[in-house]
Amino acid sequence: MKILVVGADGQVGQHFLQVLGARHAVSGTALQAAPGLEVLDMQDKQAVEAKLKAERPEHVILTAALTHVDQCEEAPEKSEAVNVRGTENVADACRAIGAGMTFFSTDYVFDGQGGPYREEDTPRPLSVYGRHKLEGEHIVARVVARHLIIRTMFVFSYLPGSVNFFMQLLRRAQRGEPITVPDDQLGNPTQAWNLAAAAGELMEQNHWGVYHVTGTTRISKADFARRVLEKLGFDPCLVTAVQTAVFRQKARRPLNSGLLTDKTRAALKKNTLWDLDRALRHTLEQMASAGATA
Repeated sequence: MKILVVGADGQVGQHFLQVLGARHAVSGTALQAAPGLEVLDMQDKQAVEAKLKAERPEHVILTAALTHVDQCEEAPEKSEAVNVRGTENVADACRAIGAGMTFFSTDYVFDGQGGPYREEDTPRPLSVYGRHKLEGEHIVARVVARHLIIRTMFVFSYLPGSVNFFMQLLRRAQRGEPITVPDDQLGNPTQAWNLAAAAGELMEQNHWGVYHVTGTTRISKADFARRVLEKLGFDPCLVTAVQTAVFRQKARRPLNSGLLTDKTRAALKKNTLWDLDRALRHTLEQMASAGATA
């Protein structure tokens, strides 16, 4: 299959290149110059159309997004331009060439008052980011016949240069810095490799619609941080647990969150969704393969 990953320089995009590249013709784009990737700004409708018409992929995986939640709250027009209009540009271009499309969404489409959530539960986003990702879902579902909407959360991996939660914890622990983490945010940590493998299988097997793809362990963010430090050989007492309200963040977070994955697990035949222990083992394997140590 010929696949184009829009946003292949990000954490999830890079893992898609690795996971799917062995069995498909996979290419990628990035917002800024990166080795082996063509520059493409999804806000540029004409550029997106030209790229897809020239390459004619059978399937487009959209991982690019503005994911800084507080930045979206402070600059909603920027969030809309990227997360709504940019998504619409890619969806329109997919429809024009008859390509399928995988779109990545988030647990932030829910209010976090009654989690964990099923795919059929009613979204009630609390933030600009959540509202715009939900708008993106609706656009993709309306415009692209063969669409796969993946909701996920707490995505992590060992990836130098990334600001994912695991990498933030590693860097701060290496410096011996105290780490303040909310203990009232519940969710499912998701290893990026496992996410790409599971979402890739859903796409390959023509499972269309909305699917929740996360790790199977539901845990507070503070306990997640402690588990990471333990696996890395650091003192988990570096973590101080506090309430989310202490951070005075611009955007409201869904607290009692998490995503149920029964639908996804029933659909998967080759891959399984990992619990946190398996996910952390793989992350340490990523570190070892890169020659990195804690």
